[in-house]
Amino acid sequence: MTGTELRRLRKRAGLTQRALAERLGMNANHVAGMEQGRVPVREVVALAVRYVTAVPQPKGGRHHER
Repeated sequence: MTGTELRRLRKRAGLTQRALAERLGMNANHVAGMEQGRVPVREVVALAVRYVTAVPQPKGGRHHER
């Protein structure tokens, strides 16, 4: 995962760098460093980012209002 992809997933999930960092158990400066390419995105972090930024899909592919 590149820093650009990390940023895209974070923004798609509507998270700030601080919110993502809290969910991952790390410092927001570390998230910023990964997004800027100064810090490598390790595979375990990439998996965690994909997990915490996953946008759930409603069953049947449609959202039903109640």
